[in-house]
Amino acid sequence: MSLETIRNIPLDDIQISPDNVRHADPRKDLGELAASIARHGLLQPVVLLGEFGKPPYKLISGQRRFLAHQEILKAPTIRSVFAGKLNHTQAVVRSIVENLQRLDLEYIDTAKAITNLYTHFGNDEYKVQKETGLSIRKIRDLILVEAQASSKMKTLLQEKKVSPADVKRAIRAAQEDMKKAEKLLDLIVKYKPTAHQKRRLVHYGESDPKASAATIVEEAMKPHVEENIIISLSKDVRAALLEATKAMSMEPEELAGKVLSEWLRAQGFSK
Repeated sequence: MSLETIRNIPLDDIQISPDNVRHADPRKDLGELAASIARHGLLQPVVLLGEFGKPPYKLISGQRRFLAHQEILKAPTIRSVFAGKLNHTQAVVRSIVENLQRLDLEYIDTAKAITNLYTHFGNDEYKVQKETGLSIRKIRDLILVEAQASSKMKTLLQEKKVSPADVKRAIRAAQEDMKKAEKLLDLIVKYKPTAHQKRRLVHYGESDPKASAATIVEEAMKPHVEENIIISLSKDVRAALLEATKAMSMEPEELAGKVLSEWLRAQGFSK
């Protein structure tokens, strides 16, 4: 069955597949989604596993759309496409890619799914890259968060109180002391340091492993003289920079500075 063939499938014939990679709070803002569907219709069909005409079918992408139809709209059917016959790994990859393309997957769910793929492929990050299209750096970051971030850190990420970059910086600044990293994140939420100050958190934390979280934040937020260089970028370069910052979970200034530093080092202008 082609993915281009859209069919109205009874909700009673559909089961949520364990291969669906969304787990974090699928009912969040479900009323808003249902209202949008009621007004505009379902613009993106859900994706099912199975053979048309032989229910039950397994839902591998579109869990929130399915729940909105089932729990709020009380609709008898939902617009669906079939992904054909996929094994477990192929179904997980399909679910990841479908959700990532619509930015419809929580960071924590993505980290868990990518880590599971990484393990399945024998800890080969390049196979994960080939299957998902994610950058190697993004894959490494997701695996790091899944492996090292505590439950509290993951909750802060889910609630969008901190960014993935904040979590990585806190872990580095705390020298992988998770209790200390949690305190650093609490202070980041409280005091809202700038991007430059967040980068200095890492510097101070790594230079003085015995410093407390409060001291690290205090030092990072002290007045600091910095020299800024303003450069003009073409429209294409700006777009590429923004795309890279999203993929790598970095601030634009941080990424631009890193690229420039690495280029100068490669050309022999700095050590």
